[in-house]
Amino acid sequence: MLANRPPNSYDVAQAAGVSQSAVSRAFSPGRSIAKATKEKVLKAAAELGYQPNAIARSMSSARTKAVQKSGLVGVVVTQLENQFFAKIVHTLSLSLQEQGWQILLFSVESEVDVDPALFELTQYQVDGVIVLSALMSQKVAQHCRNLSTPVVVFNRYIKDLDISAVRVDNYAGGRMAADVIVDAKHQYIAHIAGIQEEQTGVDRELGFCERLRERGATLYQREVGDYTFDSGYEATQRLLNMQPRPDAIFCASDLMALGAMHAARTLFGLSIPTDLTIIGFDDVPAAAWPGHQLTTISQPIEEMGQAAVKTLVSEMENPETPASQQVFAGKMVLRSSSLSDLYAQI
Repeated sequence: MLANRPPNSYDVAQAAGVSQSAVSRAFSPGRSIAKATKEKVLKAAAELGYQPNAIARSMSSARTKAVQKSGLVGVVVTQLENQFFAKIVHTLSLSLQEQGWQILLFSVESEVDVDPALFELTQYQVDGVIVLSALMSQKVAQHCRNLSTPVVVFNRYIKDLDISAVRVDNYAGGRMAADVIVDAKHQYIAHIAGIQEEQTGVDRELGFCERLRERGATLYQREVGDYTFDSGYEATQRLLNMQPRPDAIFCASDLMALGAMHAARTLFGLSIPTDLTIIGFDDVPAAAWPGHQLTTISQPIEEMGQAAVKTLVSEMENPETPASQQVFAGKMVLRSSSLSDLYAQI
């Protein structure tokens, strides 16, 4: 501290015997500065306890540009406690930092909170927004356009909104799950669907049911969850209380599938997969744990995250960039929660 105040860049420049612009260059990645000068600046800064103000530096550099930039990208996410979304946020954060942006994270309780969060985000003058949710209104989309704030929807897409989206092929993933179940000769096939208002779960269910019909099978029973462990646990209780009870369940998310697995084992004493096949979707880290070994459809999260960031950066740097829809292929990951491997050996 200097005279009861924190040190500033002027103090560092005086101590190092350099200009303030040299101090700025020393703390700006990629800026040209002599190695010896940078070392003097960093040494003086360490001795004084100086920390640069990243926001002030960003705003200062923005004044020289036609369009002011904050250096911030807003990320809105529901169910951050879900391993899948946490992994996405981690991937997006790393990718954005590599491009020179930092994230401003808004975690909301439910889908209905997305619109208010987006309105609040724009007050921070973020340069762009990535939304990990399926529900966003036309009103909010227009609000973002009026502010020239690009928006990319991740792992979702929103019909009738001209907004860029990056997602997995959910319809094809549902078809993969149906093939594994039909190949294992199951007769009482159930599905735990996702939130009815969002297209992701709708597409997974549509692909699953259409492929069952194509293979000469039928859906025995259907329940609905909200992509949480508890909803999968509760839906499975209802399914397994039926007579005859299902011998296979396809869940619209891994968390619901893990809930289904625990309900089947702890409440009904069933063996998986001998008594019941369970398939999920997403391939969260817990799916591969020894106690789970969940068969699931994996999403190429790193590729999708990089694509989302590349799309957003392009739209932030060039507002005339048209919206795009990018769809990635999922991959069936066979583990021991399904009978597919056993039947393959017969």
